[in-house]
Amino acid sequence: METRDALLEAGAALLREQPVGAVLTQVKAQPVAQRAGRTIGAFYHHWSSQEAYHRDLLAYVLDPQRLLSTAAAADTVLADLPRGLPLEEVVRRAARRNFEIVRANPYVPLILALWGKQAQDERVRELLRAHYRSVTDRLVPVYRTLFDAYGLTMRPPYTVEMFAATLTALVEGLTVRAAVEPEVVPLDLPHAGDLSAAPGAGAAGAAPWDLFSATVVGILRAMTMPADPA
Repeated sequence: METRDALLEAGAALLREQPVGAVLTQVKAQPVAQRAGRTIGAFYHHWSSQEAYHRDLLAYVLDPQRLLSTAAAADTVLADLPRGLPLEEVVRRAARRNFEIVRANPYVPLILALWGKQAQDERVRELLRAHYRSVTDRLVPVYRTLFDAYGLTMRPPYTVEMFAATLTALVEGLTVRAAVEPEVVPLDLPHAGDLSAAPGAGAAGAAPWDLFSATVVGILRAMTMPADPA
């Protein structure tokens, strides 16, 4: 790992361990350099001050590339469409993959912790806005392709952007709840019979459902309708 990236990653690790206090001020140059296995001179070679480092660390932590789940969900949908699977199975596979990666991603708790700072820090607020806008922009074309493939359109007054924002908020919220009370966020729901009412759906057999993927199907049914009602 390059020195600059190693120092940023070390700062992110320290911030995960100490996410309270004023934004990033608890992340100091010396502990960062020690965590990264670099010298303090290497730190100041890349940043003239701790404040400059903090600015780059915020951008590093909130870079949408840290959310591997977005690309994984999109890739799963696009890979499954040519296979002719029932709609609910495509949704189940993509949503389950998304939820698995979000729950395992060490950056997600940090992003949520920084969200608590956005009311007092315009820089954090701007980066979070850009972060979520990027996630939505990545997913909206994929959802449109999915809906077109299964003959769906958005039910007024909903938009594809609203659908994307809802699923992002849902996966983050369930990730928080699963971390503190996993028994109320089951990962092995049986296939519920009424899910088969989703447009284009069929039997998913014994494939595992989780609370997130099952809820996504319900949201999809509530926010969409057949493009040709006839």
